[in-house]
Amino acid sequence: MQIKTFKPQNKELQKYIESFYILEHSRNDDKISYLTFPSVFSIVAAVNNAENSIITNYVTTKFSATKPLETSLVCRFNKPICFQYEGNIKEICIYFKPLGLNAFLAKSLETYSSTYFDSFVPYSDYEKSMKTILNIENGPLLIKNLENYWANKVIGFEHPFLKNAIHLIQENHNIKSSILAEKCSVSQKTLIAHFKKHLCKTPSEYKKIIRFRNALLEKQQANKNTKLTELSYMIEFFDQSHMVSDFKSLTGLTPKTFFKNLKTIEHSNIHWIFN
Repeated sequence: MQIKTFKPQNKELQKYIESFYILEHSRNDDKISYLTFPSVFSIVAAVNNAENSIITNYVTTKFSATKPLETSLVCRFNKPICFQYEGNIKEICIYFKPLGLNAFLAKSLETYSSTYFDSFVPYSDYEKSMKTILNIENGPLLIKNLENYWANKVIGFEHPFLKNAIHLIQENHNIKSSILAEKCSVSQKTLIAHFKKHLCKTPSEYKKIIRFRNALLEKQQANKNTKLTELSYMIEFFDQSHMVSDFKSLTGLTPKTFFKNLKTIEHSNIHWIFN
């Protein structure tokens, strides 16, 4: 399996998209599977000549001569998902920043997502266009066409308080939802409703994932001898047991086991554990 990651070159797309990758799996490759973990990104994927099979939190993508395209959206999950690939597979995957995908959608994000893994067809020309892009063999040309397509779909997204709420959480991972609502000049009920509508997460879920993801970043940048106790305080966990509890909840693993097996794809923000 080969994976190539990219950062958007289009200035407008850089506001909304963190990165994207092209994954290719050959029929000669062994079956490969990996665990991916909760994120604040909205992740959109399109796969050429493939069919998805979903059992609980396990998604198998197989080559299909009869199904030209599979499309998906992942933005509503709090547990690890296992992805497995079989046969000839070519996938484009786009990581949208928090609220980033909203700038391309006519309706709220929750309209497009009801489970942890949803079929995603936001436009009438989407399937045909993504199929055409996936059929391009030249990598740079494929990326250029992909960026052009999404750049033409930007409609923008403005919200009276969510961007500020996200900023406040990034500054203080442990901010109470009541305080967050007060700082945003809304009721706590309104705050939760808008998080669910536009981020498909509650404020508490968002805070938990942000803290977890910042721990990954801090661990990457920290000295190899940095102990988990030190890391827990660096990321504003209340103590090490708090960090262990959150990691088990979001990954199914202790921090020690998690970091021991974690792989970072091409120095990106994509973190997987291969099975």
